[in-house]
Amino acid sequence: MFYRFQPVLVFIVVAVVGMLTAVASWYTIDQANRFTFIGIADDAVQRIGDRIENHMLLIKSVEAHFQATGEVPSVEAFKTYVSYLQKTEQFNGVQGLGFARYVQTGPQSDQAISAELDRNYGLSRSSWPETSENYRTPIVMLEPETEANRRALGFDMYSEPVRRAAILAALSEQRLRASGTVELVQEDFQDPKAGFLMYTPFFAPNSGRPLGFVYAPFRIPDLFESALNRSPTLPIHVTAWDGEPADASLIYQSVNRPSQRMDAPSPSQRSIEVAGRTWTVEFQASEVYRPPVDQTRTLMLAIASLLLAGALAASSRAQQRTIEVGEALRQQSERALSDREFLLQEMKHRIKNMIARVMAMSRQTARSADDLNDFTQSFTARLQAMAASQDLLARTAWQSADLKTLLEQELKQLFGGDMDESNLKGPAIELNEVAAQAFGLAFHELATNALKYGSALSDTGKLDIWWRIEPDEKRRDFLVFSWRERSETPLDEQNSNALARKGGFGTKLLDATMRVELGGSLHIVPDEYGIDVTITVPHERVKANHRHSGADK
Repeated sequence: MFYRFQPVLVFIVVAVVGMLTAVASWYTIDQANRFTFIGIADDAVQRIGDRIENHMLLIKSVEAHFQATGEVPSVEAFKTYVSYLQKTEQFNGVQGLGFARYVQTGPQSDQAISAELDRNYGLSRSSWPETSENYRTPIVMLEPETEANRRALGFDMYSEPVRRAAILAALSEQRLRASGTVELVQEDFQDPKAGFLMYTPFFAPNSGRPLGFVYAPFRIPDLFESALNRSPTLPIHVTAWDGEPADASLIYQSVNRPSQRMDAPSPSQRSIEVAGRTWTVEFQASEVYRPPVDQTRTLMLAIASLLLAGALAASSRAQQRTIEVGEALRQQSERALSDREFLLQEMKHRIKNMIARVMAMSRQTARSADDLNDFTQSFTARLQAMAASQDLLARTAWQSADLKTLLEQELKQLFGGDMDESNLKGPAIELNEVAAQAFGLAFHELATNALKYGSALSDTGKLDIWWRIEPDEKRRDFLVFSWRERSETPLDEQNSNALARKGGFGTKLLDATMRVELGGSLHIVPDEYGIDVTITVPHERVKANHRHSGADK
């Protein structure tokens, strides 16, 4: 059983081993690429963190400048200080640096704020918008002085809940704190971007009273792009949320698209602390990402494994086929040798029978001949009849033969031209080629046996032959052929049992032709005065136009 499925098993085993190797290679390369991408994500986190830390240092440096003077500096001094900071790389990504007064709400404070705005920037503007809160934090200084920053001057950040929460946190904790996501007042309202602010309180040196807040506004996209667009450019797609990932908390998304490659590493999420708030940042490989180690070699390994499995299976099948062909040739050779041996035995048997028939015919002819001339004529006629019968059997190209004609030609060797045909009784039956040869051999064997041992040994012997079509219990038609020969005097025991002996070649030949060739049966009953032979075969196996091959045996 294993031998038959060996090529399939070879293919499966080699293919499975190859696929497992490819999977292991894929996993190893994928892990290596993943670790590389984690390094890229770490670099991105470091860049964003460094940028935020730099901005926090800017705000703290302004706070330190205020503390060094002990008071809120003049706008000229503030402009000078901020212009110096603008020259540093840390300023990239920040909208500006400013100061917001912390005052109680009321007409007196509004007048003071209006005067300060007029003094600093020449603006005739008071605190805005209207508020019901007890305190205000209007912006009184914001540098650099751009058109967008001038729009923000006088804005009361305490009036807006998100900014107010960050202001109160910075005031209570007395340290730098960031707000949640807001829309900066600097935006032109046509394409607003998400923003946030950082606040740190400034207290009067002597009384410790809060004078206001040093702060910085940020556009979040500018912050991320200033951090990530440094050389070398990182092949990543960034998505950021203020807090946990959700649509409502989304604050930034890269304009590039994520990679659609099958071997792209899985996304990596990180948390970044921003002055008391937590941002969640997710890094994905971008469309320009190319893994350091290409998975093409893994695919090539998988394909090579399948090809190798197919080649080995084909080789195994070829070897198997060679063995099968060799075995078939051996069996064919054995059958050829067996057939040759059988043919040699049949030829020997036929030669012996032929000699015995010739001798028997010569004895019969001599007993009935009046003189030598009569013997010669009668003997010659019988020899010619025997030759005609042998010629009939030799013609294997026959399509059909009449059973009675075949039988008469064989019996003429026994009785010559004076044969009494009244002893041959049966319907006309056309035999097919196989049946004609089989019955021809059977008639030849039966006639030879009659000449050598049976009724043809004497002139008083009698031969009765009949055949008919009989149905069985299943209504299948069978050809039944009966050969009955009798002598007036008892035959010796050896002759009466000659054809019935199971070990004799004649019996084997009759059995092979009737049972094996035609699927029938042979029944032989010896008698002291002769023998009864009954042959029964399926009619459909012998009638003309119904051909059978060796596969029917």
